[in-house]
Amino acid sequence: MTVSLILNNRPVSRGQLATLPNLPPNFAVVYPLDGGGWEVESPKHRTMTQRWLGKNKLCYVVDLGDHRRTAKLTKTPLTCKDQAHRFEATIDVGFRVHDPVAVVRSNLPDVLSAVYPHLVSKIRPHAAQFAIEEAFEAQARINGALALPIPLPEGMTLYYCDVQLEPDQAAREFIRSRTKAGRDSEMGRMQHKAAVGNTRHQETIKDIEQEARIERDKRERAALASVQLDFRSLVLEHLAKHPDDTEKAMDLLMRWEEGRQLRALDQEQRQVEMVRYMIDKGIVREVDLPGLREGVLGPSASVFGGMLPPATGALAQTAPVAPQSLPPVARTAPPAPQPPATPPWGGTRPDAAQRSGGTPSAPPPDIRPTTVGLAPVYVVLDTSASAAGCVTELRDSLRSLQTLLANSPDVASAVRLSVLTFSDTADVRMPLTQVSWQTGVPDLQAGNGCRYEPIFRRLLELVPLETERLKQQAPRVNRPTVFLLAAGDPEDGGQWQAAHQQLMQHQYRPNIVACGIGAINRRTVARIASPAEFAVAANAHADLAESAAQFSMLLQNTVLHLGRSAVAGSSELRLERPQGLSPIEDVE
Repeated sequence: MTVSLILNNRPVSRGQLATLPNLPPNFAVVYPLDGGGWEVESPKHRTMTQRWLGKNKLCYVVDLGDHRRTAKLTKTPLTCKDQAHRFEATIDVGFRVHDPVAVVRSNLPDVLSAVYPHLVSKIRPHAAQFAIEEAFEAQARINGALALPIPLPEGMTLYYCDVQLEPDQAAREFIRSRTKAGRDSEMGRMQHKAAVGNTRHQETIKDIEQEARIERDKRERAALASVQLDFRSLVLEHLAKHPDDTEKAMDLLMRWEEGRQLRALDQEQRQVEMVRYMIDKGIVREVDLPGLREGVLGPSASVFGGMLPPATGALAQTAPVAPQSLPPVARTAPPAPQPPATPPWGGTRPDAAQRSGGTPSAPPPDIRPTTVGLAPVYVVLDTSASAAGCVTELRDSLRSLQTLLANSPDVASAVRLSVLTFSDTADVRMPLTQVSWQTGVPDLQAGNGCRYEPIFRRLLELVPLETERLKQQAPRVNRPTVFLLAAGDPEDGGQWQAAHQQLMQHQYRPNIVACGIGAINRRTVARIASPAEFAVAANAHADLAESAAQFSMLLQNTVLHLGRSAVAGSSELRLERPQGLSPIEDVE
């Protein structure tokens, strides 16, 4: 909207002023003079002669009233201090004419074209000194710096000016985003502080609870220091705190007592068989029996009174002993020479000697006799560094075998299980025993070295001795079976082969099922197996844990078959190979 202070675009005669539209109450009449000057008519001092003479003179009518206009700077926005953002300026300006001649002389069609540029030139230097978020401060500086009134050369005076500043749309978005980011940061900081305080509070409570728990445990340990903490005492202590578990506690006590009696009986049986073996081999003489009975065997010696075999003729001649020093069975007449040994597998064994007169002597009493055949099983596990990656799986395989046998009482009654491990040495981890839920499964740990000779020497010691013991308990004993898992090649060269050969030449030689896993040489596994078709191996590139699981399946399936065969009176051994284990000839 334009503002013109000259009410007529072209000069009109003085007499036609009344015909001008919207004639304001306060105006000035400017006459151009012939000499080039201008004359302003003063309405207050105008004479009648002037009115009559000037009636037909050409003139300009200039509005002398006050004018107010408000405009927003869009074409020439004000930049802030960083020169990247702009202020939006709204200017409310008031102006009036102080020199009508200058107005006529400038002949401005729109006086605002002179007002606003003048104000912008005054405002811009001040706006450039403030940041975009300091619009209010810049506005106060600008309004304070404008010294009103401000005369303009075009004949006008600016008597009023008020400048309103605010950031433009882009700057407002920038400030809004930055303010929001600041608020979010502050909120995050406060939430973090609250979370830290809450966490510290919780940790402090946990520390207090832990200290109280440690103190309670300390007092409890101090109270239990004088209490005998065996199985029976623990069960009774539990029963005192939980009287509702009486039935379960009594069942535990009964099972524990049965297990204790069985272990004591088994220990006595082993000692008896050991003495028999030492007498048969000539390691101990009958004259040494009283001292062995009282000094070495201790409390278990009383069971030998009717169990130890009578002396042979040769031993009686070379080492006579007073009758009163012998066990009751030794007071009979000297026995006749010993007959030839019976076949080792199956059937009962006749007495080692016969009494005089051709009457056979009574066989020694059996300890825990059984009416079924027995199948001795030896599980031999490689725990060298080569098998370190599957020790956990091998322990799990023993637990699985225990579960299988415990859930099959008929098979468990015919199977006697022993567990051995080897690395640099050979260790018996579980003696030959009947497996039940109470049987303790040994823990396995990886060792250093990998020598085969110690394990075959150990088997050569155990298999004959324990086979003789089993033949005292059952009418039939099948040939022992050895399940040998090997993961590392032997470090003792060919020494192990001599021990292996001696084991295979013994009359109680076992069947050996050899299973190779990992990078072991398959030919080594084939040399161990006896017979050769009992040599199997896993894929050399398969994971050790997976191969150990396959061996576990082979072990469980074959032991189950062995036990059932023994119960049925058979000694058949058939490998139940799972997928992943192949005969050595297929592997190579």
